[in-house]
Amino acid sequence: MPRAAILRIMYFLVFCCTGAWLPKLYDYCIYTGLSVSQSALILSITPVMMFAVQPVYGYMADTLGYKKTLLISTFLASLSYLGFLAVDSYGLLILITVFMSLFYNTIQPVLDSMALQIAKDNPKFSYGSLRFYGAAGFAFTTIITGQVIDAVNITVIFIVSAITMFLAFVCCFFLQHEKYEKTGTAAYSNVWDVIKNRSLLFLLFCVFLVSMGATAIWNFYSAYLKDNGASDSLVGFGLSFQGLCELPVFYFSARIILRLGLKITLLVTVLATAVRMLLYYFISTPAATLPVELLHGFSWSLFWVVCVEYVNKLVNEKWMATGQSLLYASYFGIGAIAGNYWTQIFLNKGMKVADVFLINAGVVMIVVVLLMLFIKRKLNDA
Repeated sequence: MPRAAILRIMYFLVFCCTGAWLPKLYDYCIYTGLSVSQSALILSITPVMMFAVQPVYGYMADTLGYKKTLLISTFLASLSYLGFLAVDSYGLLILITVFMSLFYNTIQPVLDSMALQIAKDNPKFSYGSLRFYGAAGFAFTTIITGQVIDAVNITVIFIVSAITMFLAFVCCFFLQHEKYEKTGTAAYSNVWDVIKNRSLLFLLFCVFLVSMGATAIWNFYSAYLKDNGASDSLVGFGLSFQGLCELPVFYFSARIILRLGLKITLLVTVLATAVRMLLYYFISTPAATLPVELLHGFSWSLFWVVCVEYVNKLVNEKWMATGQSLLYASYFGIGAIAGNYWTQIFLNKGMKVADVFLINAGVVMIVVVLLMLFIKRKLNDA
């Protein structure tokens, strides 16, 4: 089977898994009786692990090979989701979340690196056209999961996650060892050339600030809708609609970036994120949020594609997975950690999630200003 076809299937399955558990983890914490502070700790474990170990995993993937990394990670991650079904204490929940995050966090940066390699070898493919199938998986699972939760209970999210991730593990056996994968151990000191790249650091700092503001969309969107009276089914439909809005943008992302350029595209996507959260603040009817989700394709999908492409431009191909891992660590790692606790501070003060969206829109607007002032000077220095 062609490697592009296998990658499409893996993207679909991995994001089916992600769509099942990630948007509902906060709801699960509340379901089990955790406080807001305890829930914030659980939500922060995955980004903490992303920040702590992802760059190391990227280095390992670059040196040991993508197939081996994916085989180990998908299998152990699938087992970890079953562990959530046996949780009977807060301490055990922390441990199983750490274990899950340790292996789940490895998968997406490696898939992205493989997509970039395929796109480089074959001009009929682009990163966005391959990542398209991840968005399809996310949309497919979120609406189904919302319906099943209403019919059963919220623990079903981990059954769906375990099954889809195990299927991704099976797909790994069909992967062939890539010519790019390294069998020897390169000098780790060379990775320092990636880390000390000033243009890359500026981009990662902007990504961190955007993540800090936008994390509330990922982790508290369900709570926001429920504050306004939405059911789990409606939340699932909203999340699924977000995934559907990603599809055309991912598919045409290469053409959009080619027409606008990396810099202008990045600026537009960050501005779209700020506008989106501002609109959330003014809306109090759950169904009225659906038109706002049309911005999701630009504020998330196109934003992520342009960031992946920028990092790919700034980092030597030898350290492709390492560079993508640093991007993931900035957005899903330290940015998400800061965003979770930032949101918790305001929720503990009695504010609603909608009010936090207003504040976070201001944070993201700071990034818009930074990009307008410095993007030409900093990101031109590849």
